[in-house]
Order: sequence, then structure tokens, then C-alpha cells
Amino acid sequence: MAIIKIHKNSKIRLVLNAGLDDNNKQITKYKTLDKARSEAENEVLFDVAKKVASLQKHSLTNIIKHEEYTLLEE
Repeated sequence: MAIIKIHKNSKIRLVLNAGLDDNNKQITKYKTLDKARSEAENEVLFDVAKKVASLQKHSLTNIIKHEEYTLLEE
């Protein structure tokens, strides 16, 4: 049985450092850029994420790329 995958969506998630809470625990905020083009190069997505992060109040700590696929039986 062969399984094929069909690309459904790509998301870029920015992980932002929002400082410390009253108990000195790290506060993490997230910004998600939905529906990134599947054919976009990782370098381009990284550059876009960095530019969006520069507009945020909090500092960027990480960039995560999520890929979603539908799996079908051939």
C-alpha cells in the first residue's frame, strides 16, 4: 500500500521573550504567520520572520516552521 502526501499548509511561528513574571519565570509569547507558500525557500521564510520580529515589542528567541500534510492511500 503506497501512501501519498499532499501539502496543506505551512506556518512560521515566532517565539518571543516577554521578560519575567512576578515569580521570575520566563514569559514566552508567540506570533504565527499562517499560509506561508510551500515553494518558498527556508532562507526567504527566515528573512521574513526576522523582519516581522523586528516590528514586535518583545525580542525573538526562536523561529519554528510547521508543515501540514494530508496523507492518502494511493
